[in-house]
Amino acid sequence: MAKVETRKSSRLSRRATERRLPQLGDPLDRPISQEIRERIEAAKKIAIVGHERPDGDCVGSTVALGEILRKLEKDVTVYLADPIPERFRFLESTGLQRFCKPGEKYEADLLIILDSTGLDRLGPLKPEMFPNAPIVNIDHHISNENFGEINWVDSTAAAAGELIWRLAACCGWSVPSLALEALYTALVTDTGQFAYSNTTARILRMAAELVEAGVDPEATWRRIFLNKSEAELKLEARARGSLEVRSGGHIAAITLHRSDFTETGAGPEATQEFPGIPRALAGAMLAIFFYEIEAGKLTKVSIRSIREIDACALAQQFGGGGHRQAAGCSFKLPMAEAKQAFFAAAEKAVEEALAKNGQ
Repeated sequence: MAKVETRKSSRLSRRATERRLPQLGDPLDRPISQEIRERIEAAKKIAIVGHERPDGDCVGSTVALGEILRKLEKDVTVYLADPIPERFRFLESTGLQRFCKPGEKYEADLLIILDSTGLDRLGPLKPEMFPNAPIVNIDHHISNENFGEINWVDSTAAAAGELIWRLAACCGWSVPSLALEALYTALVTDTGQFAYSNTTARILRMAAELVEAGVDPEATWRRIFLNKSEAELKLEARARGSLEVRSGGHIAAITLHRSDFTETGAGPEATQEFPGIPRALAGAMLAIFFYEIEAGKLTKVSIRSIREIDACALAQQFGGGGHRQAAGCSFKLPMAEAKQAFFAAAEKAVEEALAKNGQ
């Protein structure tokens, strides 16, 4: 049973309770949870790492696990390659996070990697920066490469944060209040505010447990989604103005160039919700967001799809991955060439889906 605790805070007005989440996969979670627990208990110094350009699930799951292990009096550090986006800064924990520099070496005898499909998703962070540390890989992406010595990859989980809660539940660990907020952040962001198809009954039960434990859903929502700067709103306006529609309205796409970032003063970290912009078009089967990073040397593509189209399979054609309805990939090509190549594959995917449904 996962235990929860409160701290005195105006943000957490509800009294904490100890409660068990129903339908969490027991006894299926127990063997892998026990294996991970044994590694954690044996470790003297633990490193937790998430992917580059961290999103809400990455920040939420790493902070939550770090706080849980610190409560267990483990020597633990969360290592980050990129700064935490401003809207998730309320989850920063003094003395827990550390920014890495390429080429540095860090002492650890256990490396836990969260929310990453492969080691390439860590960016400048490399396992060799933690010499001789075995890897525990905890993730929910169907395209995960199972790169760890221990791999807990459950594509039915809505977020890596869900797996951290299930781990704590199986191990009977206390979940500090900051970890509760972090886990709720992981859920609300990776489910699109509980609107995506990964919003299962299990996820809603977990969210209810977190609220009952003291998380204020409105306060958390305001911090994440109503905390935009003027620069971010100007960047969003440019993204909306770039809308282009293809395949008879079944494909909607937006594009941001490096000039859009420099001229507005907002960076790529401000675009995490932008794939939802073209998704809102009536009749769209595929929503695509193209944007340039690394001074225009790399074109990133974020994909959202309806159930009839496998976004992950589409992304994998170009070395990417993700979930069935939310995925992404990258091109080491200029924007125009990247869009041409991707649109060809996207249009084919739409044609096949229409044909399969007799349209």
